[in-house]
Amino acid sequence: MSYLDLRTQLAETRPDLDLVLLDKTYEFAKEAHKNQQRYSGEPYLIHPVAVAELLLPLNPDLPTVQAALLHDVLEGTGVELETLEQTFGAEVAGLVEGMNKLSLVKIRKEDTEAENWKKMFLAMSKDVRIVFIKLAERLHNMRTLEFVPEEKRERIARESLLVHAAIASRLGLFSFKSELEDLCFKHLYPEAYAELLEQISDYKAKSEKGMAFALSNVEQLLVREGIAVERVQGRFKHLWSLYQKMEKKEKFSLDSVYDLFAVRIILPDRSEHGEEDVANLYSVLGLIHQEFVPLPKRFKDYVAVPKANGYRSLHTTVLGLGGDLYDDPTEVQIRSLQMHRESELGVASHWAYKLGVRNKAILTSNEQKLVRDAVKRIQLMLKIEPDLLALVQTWLEDFQHMLPVDRSKVEGLLMQRGISSELLYLIRKARSMGPLHLRPEVEEQLAWLRGLADSEEVKPEMDLYPDRIFVLTPKRQVLELPRGSTPIDFAYLVHTELGHKLLNAKANGKIVPLDYELQNGDVLEVVTRSTAKPNRYWYSIAKTSAAKMKIRNWFNKQDKELNVATGRDLVNRELAILGKALLDEKLQMLKDYAGKERSIAEREQLLENVGLGTTSPSQIVRTLFPEEQEPAKLKPEVVASWELTDKVLVTGEENLPVVFSSCCKPKPPHPLVGYVTRGHSIRVHRLSCRELSGLDGQRFVNVCWKKS
Repeated sequence: MSYLDLRTQLAETRPDLDLVLLDKTYEFAKEAHKNQQRYSGEPYLIHPVAVAELLLPLNPDLPTVQAALLHDVLEGTGVELETLEQTFGAEVAGLVEGMNKLSLVKIRKEDTEAENWKKMFLAMSKDVRIVFIKLAERLHNMRTLEFVPEEKRERIARESLLVHAAIASRLGLFSFKSELEDLCFKHLYPEAYAELLEQISDYKAKSEKGMAFALSNVEQLLVREGIAVERVQGRFKHLWSLYQKMEKKEKFSLDSVYDLFAVRIILPDRSEHGEEDVANLYSVLGLIHQEFVPLPKRFKDYVAVPKANGYRSLHTTVLGLGGDLYDDPTEVQIRSLQMHRESELGVASHWAYKLGVRNKAILTSNEQKLVRDAVKRIQLMLKIEPDLLALVQTWLEDFQHMLPVDRSKVEGLLMQRGISSELLYLIRKARSMGPLHLRPEVEEQLAWLRGLADSEEVKPEMDLYPDRIFVLTPKRQVLELPRGSTPIDFAYLVHTELGHKLLNAKANGKIVPLDYELQNGDVLEVVTRSTAKPNRYWYSIAKTSAAKMKIRNWFNKQDKELNVATGRDLVNRELAILGKALLDEKLQMLKDYAGKERSIAEREQLLENVGLGTTSPSQIVRTLFPEEQEPAKLKPEVVASWELTDKVLVTGEENLPVVFSSCCKPKPPHPLVGYVTRGHSIRVHRLSCRELSGLDGQRFVNVCWKKS
């Protein structure tokens, strides 16, 4: 499609769009890409026009079409973001910038963490329109992948399958999902693709008449029974889905697949009292089962229990639809027109910008929050009282079609349950901007794009992971962290030693402080130094419990070594006083402590307890030598101070050179202990001297006052 074709189609289907502004956008993109070519040799401008064309079924608003045309101008064209904002406004510039950020999402090998890539993709796309543009851009790139250098094809195809097709599936964009998957299949498994394509070509040639007969058969049945129908159509299963099903069954033949093609019955939308009425779907299902033979265990009710992506339809498999022309089982899908739109467009079918209508918000930011909280309260209330669901759902989703008496009844019930009249008024105002859905499957899908904006207009903003962020390592590995995390959390998540040796960090090439709050899509690089070590202040900066635990463990280990050393000194001092041998390096004296054989770790734990003060050194010594009495608790003969001289005995010897310590100034009758200094003199301390705790316990000697 040329730009002229695109413009003509928009003029016919979307007269509300400002085509003059669109022309200006196109000319800007044309100028930016004027010297660029695709790998195919075609002008680069063909690509953004094709992306805009792929978005047309989604009924995009004007900024989305503009952003599609401009999505690549920030990369390699010299155009600055500020220029875009000045020319086309902040909204369009924001969409283009979001697209530019997503260019980081590249899987360079078969990635076992594809789920993290999907999460990061979505977390970086706060506006669902960016996701739509990105999927359209990737689809067009996959359509022309054969022109890309061979060494890049596999990486692009695998990334498209693991990330882009998976996201399209989650959003319910079936048309994007199926084509992306088939194109990825073609480039990732070319031999299997060619073989399956040949099989299905032969099968289609034989079964086309059978499918035509089946469609006619169903149409005649519905006409005969007077059933109103939008249309009856057939569809062949797409190739990747077939391949997966055959691989799962380990039967690489189409004979093993029941639902190779399906008959799809699309019925008009029906409602009763403002509620969706699906009874006609089940009536048609009954007719099909009466007329044809249903296969057991092949019925799936996705209307009562929708798929996770919001898909709703009745599926059954029957025999006899093809008559004599086709006798294989045939899948029949029954759905309403709205369900069909949802199956093709997914969340885009609920898009706030559908048909280009941009609702003006009439609530302040605070009022918008109150409305969101009130709807959540109502949802919780309905879980407790599900019998109120029908009434309340209609009031929220189809207020304008209710009778005044019914509106009053619902509001009275809500007021009885604590919803104030002020909140009811605000909900009615918010309801004027669009339905406030309570239907679970719709609510789940709208969670991806709904949210009353903090601005003058309702925007399809989303915050899928409000409590999580996704950042990249220099090798582009995606890591998930709690919102508010810092480079410290990042470093410890990568590796414990990386955290311990952290010196500083860079985010997107720029040095950031260690308390910098990481943002979605940041590329983090940690700078380390072998001599670096944790700081106790880090504990207050770190956000994750894992980082806090590793910091705490590091300090506990350092403290343990200090406590063990202190405990050793205190026990050695007691041993020296008793004239016993001191503890050796392996603590052999404690090996059989208290009648139990102790490991090295257990022996160190005993000393750590002494260092911590939870066990006294005298208790350890008393347990080792129960026949000895504690020096500090001797029941000595009572010796009066006048019976003692001011001379001392060192290990019983007199006249050895000693120095009385000035820190505690020992005098009779205070108990004493000696310490051999590095100069080999003996310094005498009171046994209670605080300075002793910092000395080497192996240097203590027994000292006492000499009697007169």
